[in-house]
Amino acid sequence: MEWTDMMHYQQQMQKIVRSLLPVRSSALTASECELLARLYLQPGQNTPVLLSQGSGMKKEAVSRCLKALYEKNCIRKERSTSDERSYQLFITETGLAELKRGYESILQPFYDLWHSSKEDFEAFMYYADRLAAHLEKGTEPTCEHELL
Repeated sequence: MEWTDMMHYQQQMQKIVRSLLPVRSSALTASECELLARLYLQPGQNTPVLLSQGSGMKKEAVSRCLKALYEKNCIRKERSTSDERSYQLFITETGLAELKRGYESILQPFYDLWHSSKEDFEAFMYYADRLAAHLEKGTEPTCEHELL
């Protein structure tokens, strides 16, 4: 693939990502919403390290988000019974309400794009999911051509 083609795809990807940014503001950042969603959807993955690994966020970023979520009363901490240095995190009722409000704001652009382009959106998300799986495995998608 020529670099000009790759540049075109990169610009198109940026256009798509910008269109998916939330229009309305929320009390939570997108990263905070993501961590709350992980606590809600995967309650067994509730330590800072597991949240970092699962989200792909750096540990420092997870720590900042968790501090903000704790200050907003969206999460509660419990010391681990097996390791005093570790703790587990749980979403609170306040956190659940904020998560719902935050995701309504964050997901609305996704729903709008999906409604306007059903099959294309679903195909795009299917392949985005496959590419993300490659990234999670720590491998790049295989390609026959070298970069430049």
